[in-house]
Order: sequence, then structure tokens, then C-alpha cells
Amino acid sequence: MKTYLWMLLCVLSTKTFAQQPGNINGKIVDGKTNQPIEYVGIILSNKSDSTKKIGVVTNKAGEFSFNAVANGDYKIRISAMGYNSITKNINMIGKAFNIGLLKLEEDAIALKDVAVSGRYAIATVKKDTVEFNADAYKTRPNAAVEDLLKKLPGVTVDKDGSILVQGQKVTRLTVDGKDFFGTDPKTATKNLPADAIAKVQLIDSKTQEAKATGIDDGQREKVLNLTIKEDKKKGWFGNANLAGGTTDKYGSYLSTNHFNKNLQFAVLGMSNNTNDASFGYDDLSSFSGGNIGNIFAPPAGGSFSINNNNGKTTIGGSGVFDNNAIGLYTTHSGGVNYSNSWGKNNKLAISGSYFTYFSFGLGNKLSNIQDLSSGDILRTLDNTDRNSNNQAHRFNFKAEYHPDSLTDMVLRPNVILNSTTNINNRTFNANFDATGKANDGSQYYNQHNFTPSLFGEFTVLRRLANKKGSVSLRLNGTQNTFNADWLNQSLLNQYTNGGTTVTNINQQANQENASKTYTINGNYARQLNQKWSANLAYGYTRSIVDAQQITFDYNPTTDRYETIVPSLTNTFDNHNSLQIAGLGFIYTGKDWTYNFGLNAQESLLNANVFNNIGANIGNIEKSYYNLLPRLTVNFKNNANQTIAINYRASINLPSVTDLQPVQNNTNPLYQRIGNPDLEARKNHRLSVNFNTFSPDNNHYWNGYFLYNLSFDDTGNDITYNNGIQTVKPINVNGNYYVRAGTNFGMPSKLKGLRMNYGANFFTEHRTNFISGDKNITNRFEIGPNINWSYDIDDKFNAGIYAYVGYTKVNNTAESAINNKYFSLENTLNLSYEFIKDLRVEADLNHIGSAGRADGFNNNYFLLNAGINKYLMKRRVTLSLKGFDILNQNTSIDRIVNSSRIEDVRYNNITRYFYLSLNYKLTKVGANNERSNPRSTVN
Repeated sequence: MKTYLWMLLCVLSTKTFAQQPGNINGKIVDGKTNQPIEYVGIILSNKSDSTKKIGVVTNKAGEFSFNAVANGDYKIRISAMGYNSITKNINMIGKAFNIGLLKLEEDAIALKDVAVSGRYAIATVKKDTVEFNADAYKTRPNAAVEDLLKKLPGVTVDKDGSILVQGQKVTRLTVDGKDFFGTDPKTATKNLPADAIAKVQLIDSKTQEAKATGIDDGQREKVLNLTIKEDKKKGWFGNANLAGGTTDKYGSYLSTNHFNKNLQFAVLGMSNNTNDASFGYDDLSSFSGGNIGNIFAPPAGGSFSINNNNGKTTIGGSGVFDNNAIGLYTTHSGGVNYSNSWGKNNKLAISGSYFTYFSFGLGNKLSNIQDLSSGDILRTLDNTDRNSNNQAHRFNFKAEYHPDSLTDMVLRPNVILNSTTNINNRTFNANFDATGKANDGSQYYNQHNFTPSLFGEFTVLRRLANKKGSVSLRLNGTQNTFNADWLNQSLLNQYTNGGTTVTNINQQANQENASKTYTINGNYARQLNQKWSANLAYGYTRSIVDAQQITFDYNPTTDRYETIVPSLTNTFDNHNSLQIAGLGFIYTGKDWTYNFGLNAQESLLNANVFNNIGANIGNIEKSYYNLLPRLTVNFKNNANQTIAINYRASINLPSVTDLQPVQNNTNPLYQRIGNPDLEARKNHRLSVNFNTFSPDNNHYWNGYFLYNLSFDDTGNDITYNNGIQTVKPINVNGNYYVRAGTNFGMPSKLKGLRMNYGANFFTEHRTNFISGDKNITNRFEIGPNINWSYDIDDKFNAGIYAYVGYTKVNNTAESAINNKYFSLENTLNLSYEFIKDLRVEADLNHIGSAGRADGFNNNYFLLNAGINKYLMKRRVTLSLKGFDILNQNTSIDRIVNSSRIEDVRYNNITRYFYLSLNYKLTKVGANNERSNPRSTVN
């Protein structure tokens, strides 16, 4: 395996030396002050073959090292902005060559232009971290961290603010290594100012045990860490903004931050009616410890989906947070974040945050739906008006205690309280292509949800003496409750054989899903020798879910909802247990790390179904025994090249939603019932990532590949009756998907111009059954993009982003809805300070599509522009701006799955103009300029 991976690395890289013994070391200091100089560029070239070059940069101590250099004659060039370059010849004989201490002398001529002509070392690769120098990426004044991230190669920020790095989602964000408003990345990226950031670090973070013991267990999570500039740690910084405009639009915003060596304190507040929300799926997921499905999935077997449209998250099927996705809404939110540490080596560290959210929405959703039925196409037009009201409260707390140098203790409780009310007024009609009209009708639906959730975790880790290993214990528990009450009044007309069948529903229902999960994990890691280590792990999880639905028919005689509907009423008790024991071995070499192991897993499921009178009408008892292999391979060399390969097998038990055999009729056209005979899903996942960075020319290249294969996956068995779709989950084999992509970034010869190129690929193979016939859906997507930025100091900033996506969907069924369409997204940003303290800004976004249903193809331009006047030494910004100046804003989305294509249009905010006043709190020790302009590479 090592040989094959090394051959792959050689293909990816054009600047790799043969791995032979021999190190070249040295240290760079300032000739006058004798202080070390960071980010000095050192290029080592082979005299016999000048194309062989490698480059490194000095660390904070001014030190550098070239490792595994073959014997021979070399030339080394040392350069830093503002200093005279040094060139030395080296005759490498033996295993070590110490150049010693090198002093750089100031270049008096170059220093005159240092603030103008300097070029930053944009990135460095340090073990598991890719680190970007924030000052190398210019942003407009008052920009947020999110604007900075969009300029980084290999980093993508979705419309909802989610961050992807090499196709992998960033799961946690820290500021100076500490949690910031819990773990949700968007809270920091949307609220911290970009000019306060020194470095952006993208980390493949190790587990707590690996960090504590130094024994790499191969497990990783994507973490984004922001380091704050030192001059920002001497007071307060942030922004306060107040805006008002035409069509009664208003907005207000507050962000204040106080950081020092140990303390972090931040306050956020926002109120607006411009559809600016800061609360979504990631927030909910972090509240529930990742068990969002247990809170929001309808326990009675109704449909449940998580979608994103126009930057807003929809948790569908239960009505939870749906108003965040569509329409016009007013939002009020705010919170406070605090963290501090005390004692020698931060013996005690505490962090906590509170965040609250209120929203009120008015939305309209128009859907054009194409469903594949048996030998025909069903086309449905669905129009819904929605009035919604949400409120939520989130509490996060974390305490870390280190009683001695060998012991770590962590306590982490979280709480969420969420309340949602949605009122829908809906009309619909459906027609078959071949047989004509199928149905029409209307519905009034009023649902209220209350979802409290509690999560707690306690971890203790004890390192063995002489760093020989560790013993750890982790306990956690989650308690989620979903309470829903709804009123469902619907009229459905079905047309068959020239006749009409009328179904009139007037029902009131209550459902409750109470979920409790307890977990205990133990891990023992031991260093066997200098290169080998082993770990032994055991985990036990107990899960209890009690789901109940009671449905009442309306009694016109008593004017009450009091007659129980047996077919829509039952209780489902689901008890699961999971035991897993694993043994793993880790080999740590100079450049390579191998981690492999095997887990033995026992999964037990015991569920009981009770009817409306309490009689047990079904029992489910299942057990699963599996051996699950895992393998992780990591490579990192001195040429800033990394490769990470990860394979893992897993078993996932069916959800309560899919198991509970009770029908949910809250959607007249969509009925779903659970399947108690479902088997557990077997999943195999393989991922490959690589990074390469050349400090001599600031070229950056990365790529990723992900393959996921599932057996006994959950598919759908779909049947149609007069246009009504009934769905039952079933097990299918052979479902898989592949994601791949690459990004390449480099500066150009034109100063200030940086170019990034990327492409992403996705393909999927899924199986479902339609009216008893097997249908395989093959989906293919590809989307190249370019991202150019051009910055002339802080005076002129421009950016161009262009993306074109092609999607093709094929089905094997004869009457399948095969589809292909294009999606376009292009953005042009301009910001120019043509007169001192007077800046014009413009953002032009083009959204286009082709191949969708008539009336649902996008092709509009969204132009936002304005003029800013800076006052009081740029602390105050007075702005006159326009939103959607061309008055073309629209909101259209396409959702495609194996049997359905749904084109959706939402009401949205259109043109308005506004005046805003922004006050920049900068009670700190310096302005936005670089503190050390010499920390650059030529």
C-alpha cells in the first residue's frame, strides 16, 4: 500500500526529492536586532538539475529545515521582503548539514516600497493544518470573516453559510482554539470582522486521546480555527449598524468582542425584516448532539426531509423551521459568548453561550411537481400560503479541568428550547399525462411544535507516565422530546372512470416523540515502541424512544374533536442497544502514518406497537452481529505535500420514523407508513484527500475523492391511487454515491491578481420501487468554477466568481422522468475608493438555469450597489445603498429524486433603497495595517 501511495504522490507532485537521508538546517535573524524572522522563503535547488526545487518558510523562531535530501551539490536562496537576499552553495555529504545562524541585512531601497510591493506567503502546511495568512487576502472595509473565506482556495461557502473544505463540511469552529457560540461555524464567520483575523487554519483535528497521548488514532474532523491579531486583544472591537429604507424595510445589528490572552467575551444582536436569518440546521444539530432526526422527524411515520433553498434551512414534514426557507419574514436574535481560563497552564477553562431567536414569516410556495407512476406521468400544481411564528433558545456550556499534567476532565451540557407554529392554506390539482385529471382539493393546516432537548457529556482522560499511552472514559446522554398538535381540515376530490370521490377530513391530532440515549465509551492506548502503538476500545449505547400519535375526528353534534381514529392512532416503543469492541494498531513513520483495526459490533432492537386501546399488535426483535474493519493512511513531507486515505465500515439501525407502522395523513397527496421489517444499513466509506503548496511561488493545489457504498439501504416503495402517493420504506442493495473535486490557486505576474480554479463532481446510484416495478436512478452532476480576485492595496478590490453546473438524471423504468438541466451562478464584486474616505461598491449576481419546467427557469440579475462615506477616522460609515436595483429578484429551486422532479417558486424581497449608519468599535492598539510588513516571501 505504501508503494502505491508513494507512486500516486509522485504523479501529483513535480517537486519531490528522492527520500534519502540527509538534513539541512538553519536559522534566520535580523542583522540589527538579532530577532528571528518568520516566513522567510528558502529555496533549495539541485545544481545538476535546476528543475528540482523545494521550498520552505521559517517558523516563529526563524528556523527552517530540509529533510531527506540526497547527497550532492545544491544552491540555497534566502529572501524576505525588505532585506537583501542571500545565496549559498552547499555540498551535501552525510546525514546532516547545519548552515548555522544567518543574518539578513535591510535593503534600504526596497524598504521604501515595502508597504506597496510586498507579497505574502499566502499559505503554509503544518502537519494536519493548512494555514492561510489573512492579510494576504484583501477584503473591503467592514467585511465579515465569511467574505475572507470565500477568497481562500479550496474553500466554499454555501448560500446558508455552511463551509466546505475540499468537499468536506467544517463541523466545528474555534477562535484562538476556543469554542465561539458553541460549535456552529456560521455564528463566527457572519459576525466577526475580517480585519481582526491574523490567520485562518483549516485543521484535520485529531481526537482528544490522540492529542493528549501523541498516538495518532487516524480519526479526524474538519475544524476551522481563527486566530485574532495581537493588537485586537487589547480592548474591544466590533460593529454597530442601523438601517432604514423604502417599503418599510429596516435592519439593526450589533457585534462587540473583547479578547485577551485567556478571556473571550462577545455580544451579538440583530433585528430586521429583510430575510436575514442567522439560525438554521447547524444550530439545531449542535443543540441535539447531532441527533436532530430524533427531535424533528414526525414520530408517526410522516415524511421527513432536510433541505436548503436560497440560504435558508427547511426541516420538512413536521413544519419545524419551515418559515426560514421561504417568503418574507422578520427576525430578532441575539446572544452572548464567554470563555476564560485560570491557573498555570490554563488549569481550569470555562466557556458558555446563550443564543435566542424569534421570527415571524409570511410565505407563498408554488410547486410544479412531476411524479413517475406506473406507465404514466403525474403532474401536480400546488400553491401554499404560510403564516409562521418561531422562537428558540440555546444554551451551551463547557468546563475543562486539568488537576495535574497527566489528567484532563471535560464537562459539556447543552440545552435547546424551540417552539414553532405554522398555518398553511393550500390548493392543489393533479393530472396524468395519459388518463387526464386525477384530483384537486384544498387544505387548512395549523400545527404547533414544542421541542425541548438536553445533552450532557463528561470525559476524563489519564495519560500514562513517560507518554506511553492513555486511558479515557466518556459518558454522555441525550434527551429529546418532540410535541406536536395540529388541526387538519382538507377536501380531496378524486376523479376515476367518469365519477368523483370526495374525501372530507376534519381532524385534530397530537404526537409525542420522547427519546433518551445513554452512552459509555472506554479507550486504552499504549505505545509499544518508537514507531508502533495500539489501542483497545469498548462502547455501549442504550437508546429508548417512546412515540405516540392520537388522532380525533370532529363530532358536529358536540362541536368537539373527540372520536378516536384507530388507523391513525398508536403507540410505538423502541428500545435499542449497541455494543462495540475494537482493537487497532498504529504505525508512525517519518512521513507515513498507518492506522488499522477491527471492530466487533452487536446491535439489538426491541420494539412494540400498541393500538388505540392499548393492546399489543406487534413486536419487533432483531439482532445484528458485524465485524467492521477500518484503515487510515496519512502522508506528509517537507515539500508541503499531504495525502490522507480513510476507509471505514459502519452499521446504522433503522429510525423510528421508518419503523413505526402507522399512517400519517397530514398531506392529502402524500401518505407514508413505516415498515417494521427493515434491516440495518451496512455502509462502506472511502475518502482520499491531498494537498500541495509551493512556498516559492505560492501555488496551491488540493483534491478530494469520496466513495460511499450501502447494503440494505433504505429506499422507497411508491404506489399511486388516483394521484395520491403512498410511500413505504424498504431495504435495497447497491446504493452508492461518489464525490470528487480539485482546486488550484496561484498569484499572477500582475501584482494583486490571484486566480483560483476548481471543479466538483457528483454521481449517485439509487434504487426504489414504483408500483411494484424496480426503478434505478442514476444521477450525474459536474460543476467547474473560477474565482479571481484583484486587489490594489485597500483602494480597489474586485472579484469574479463563475460557476456552471450540469445535472443529468436517468431512470430505468419505461415511463421514467429522464432529465438534464444547467445551473449558472456568476458574481462580480467591485469596491473602489476613488476619493479619500469615499467608496463605491457594487455586487452583481447572475442566476440562470435551463431545462426546467415552463415558468421555472431562472435567468435574473441581482444588483446591489451603494456609496460609503467614512467619517471620524473611518470609525463611522454612512452608506446609501440599493437592493435588487434591477427589480429582478426571484427565488426558484429544483429538487430531484428517484421518482420526482419538483420545481418550486417562492415569494421574495424585491427592490428597495436604504440608508445605513455603521459605527466601528476599534478601541484597540492599532489600525488595520500589517504589524510586520517584512513577514513576506518574494
